[in-house]
Amino acid sequence: MSDVKPLRAILTIVMDVLVVVAIAETLRIVVLFFGQLSSQGWGKVVVALTDPITISFGAEAIKTPYGGVFDVNAAITVVVVLLLEFLLSIMRSRG
Repeated sequence: MSDVKPLRAILTIVMDVLVVVAIAETLRIVVLFFGQLSSQGWGKVVVALTDPITISFGAEAIKTPYGGVFDVNAAITVVVVLLLEFLLSIMRSRG
């Protein structure tokens, strides 16, 4: 039998989901940064899928010279998600 504790397994799953969220938000930042990408069909899908998980911090988007915007809220969301993932990894390693 395995000695895997249920809490450890749950923390691992939550951490994996947080990494996927961070990757999706990073993809959103890249798509929005280049206006050409955000006008493509797949770019619109990326933005639509990440809209619900982007935390609104009230920051204004910054226009880029590439016809897009730098989504500050998405960037802050990535930092928050990765910080949370880091804290969960500490909890998992001590548990």
